[in-house]
Amino acid sequence: MNLTRQQYVMIALLLFGAFMVVLNATLLTPTLPVIMSDLGVEATTVQWLTSGYSLVEAIIVPLTAFFLGRFTTRKLYIGGIGLFAIGSLVAALSPSFAFLLLGRMIQASAAGLIMSMVFSVIVLMIPKEKRGMAMGLVGLVISFAPAIGPSLGGVLADSIGWRALFVVVASIAMILVILSIFVMKNFEGFARGAFDLLSVIMSTIGLATLLYGLSTFSSTENHLITLAFVACGLLFVVLFVRRQNQLEEPLLRIEVLKSRRYRTAACTVFILQAVLVGTGVLFPMYLQNVLGTTATVSGLVTLPGAIIGAICGVISGRLFDKFGIRGLALFGSLVMLAAGVGMFFFSESTPLIVVIVINAFVVTGLQFITTPLNTWGVNSLDNKLVQHATAVTNTLNQVGASMGTALIISVSAYGNMIAPDAVGTSLIMAGQHLSFLVIVVLLIAVFLIILLNARDKASDADPRMVSTEVNDALPKDQRNWLVRDVMNPEPLSIGDGATVAEVVAKLSAHQTSGLVVVNNDGEPVGFVTDGDIMNGIAREEKAFSDGINFIVLLDDENMQEHVTEFLAKNVMNVATKKIITVDANYRLESACKVLAERRIKKLPVLSDGKLVGMLSRRNIVNAMAKVNRLV
Repeated sequence: MNLTRQQYVMIALLLFGAFMVVLNATLLTPTLPVIMSDLGVEATTVQWLTSGYSLVEAIIVPLTAFFLGRFTTRKLYIGGIGLFAIGSLVAALSPSFAFLLLGRMIQASAAGLIMSMVFSVIVLMIPKEKRGMAMGLVGLVISFAPAIGPSLGGVLADSIGWRALFVVVASIAMILVILSIFVMKNFEGFARGAFDLLSVIMSTIGLATLLYGLSTFSSTENHLITLAFVACGLLFVVLFVRRQNQLEEPLLRIEVLKSRRYRTAACTVFILQAVLVGTGVLFPMYLQNVLGTTATVSGLVTLPGAIIGAICGVISGRLFDKFGIRGLALFGSLVMLAAGVGMFFFSESTPLIVVIVINAFVVTGLQFITTPLNTWGVNSLDNKLVQHATAVTNTLNQVGASMGTALIISVSAYGNMIAPDAVGTSLIMAGQHLSFLVIVVLLIAVFLIILLNARDKASDADPRMVSTEVNDALPKDQRNWLVRDVMNPEPLSIGDGATVAEVVAKLSAHQTSGLVVVNNDGEPVGFVTDGDIMNGIAREEKAFSDGINFIVLLDDENMQEHVTEFLAKNVMNVATKKIITVDANYRLESACKVLAERRIKKLPVLSDGKLVGMLSRRNIVNAMAKVNRLV
């Protein structure tokens, strides 16, 4: 990937931190039923260890773009890992559920900062054309955490207690802090952002009240109060978004969502995150409370799927670089939907092997969607927006995880409504059927979004392309110069049915040296120059040597007849068929490189395959002169 040794070391260190954060998130899932028993809390309460964790991450993530612009990556990374170690120790030593939740919240605040920084730095280090493969490799490394997390968590919970989980991650974090002090270097390139306190207050109140309303819907005695919390949350979220659009330097650049590709990717992954985390909480409860397995078994059940998913993450990244997004994402969404339907038919007697296979399908489908879709979405943005896009993506992911968990677990409390006579495991299973139904509905939504919006274009993987809508969203002094900004929007062309005589007349009338040949649909099919005319008019020569003399025989055809016959020919008989073009949305520097390397003076400019302009060296020189006069 054309990286230096120092960059490889830095990426390894960043991935180590991401691995630890993801390990911490998945380590706890098989222990939730055990924690419920030890601390005497219900499922709707214990789920806050997951949904509350995601909520705090969602509140912190929008601040990461500001932190990345104000502090060095070295300070942020070491500080984030250190804070994570403190939170882990608080959770390990917690005397009650409240202290355990506090420790998790401290962990989450550090995790939100670490994950956003890791993704932003790695994305900016790697060229766009290599990001599919690179993100697959990143996914492989990070996926080892969920592969071993639940299994390790289950074993520790059954052997020495769930508190040992937090001791493990605290130890890893402290080792990582020591390594970072000696190895971590700074990475430059993040724009300095502003801090807006009112935006932070709005997002915090909005997300907290919205999540609280959703998570208490099934346990409250007064649904009006719950609806009030939800309405209040939605109001503050709307106010937050509106303020971001009004601020000159917003806390979170919502305008990245103007890119259709990025918006599609972000919304899809938002729903998938809700399904993934909600399922991660629901599975151990089903396995332990319905099927009667131990925490160790419930952790090991997810191991095969996690390993398969890690491998699929690399495969999907490579396939995206080669084939694009649509086929992969549709395949992944159908696999996940089939798995969701399978979960809906879980019962009190479902064989464990069926649960293992269904879980493997969930993770496999997920990897064939998320890795390609995230890469596809980020590649539609300018590098200047990557840190802001990462913050938006991670915020939506954490909000999705938080609300998805709250919704899926809360719905399970309504089991008595569909099975009023059920007791014990039958009652639990009835509630979980409702939760699995919600998952199926969410996966249908994912399939429809991908079906209607994920499209492959030749320019999708082209790093020279810039989306006009995204470019226009940047401040004027940060916008890229595109070919469309400099080109001549009235290109000279001639139809592919024209004669050479018509070409000569047009070249003479416009005092130009070349014309683009287009078909009836306005698509370029050739290029004809005055040089092609010269070659056609030149007499055919036959040369040979008798061993002593070099003899040239000229065609004895009358010159007038020769020219008349030549001018009557179709233009395509003399035009160059293989033409070099650029897209109107190419970066200007990329077009300049083509002109220089090919040693040509003009480039036809296309948009959606149609001729829309001509870029010449003179256009570029004139643009440079205009800038110089402005300065």
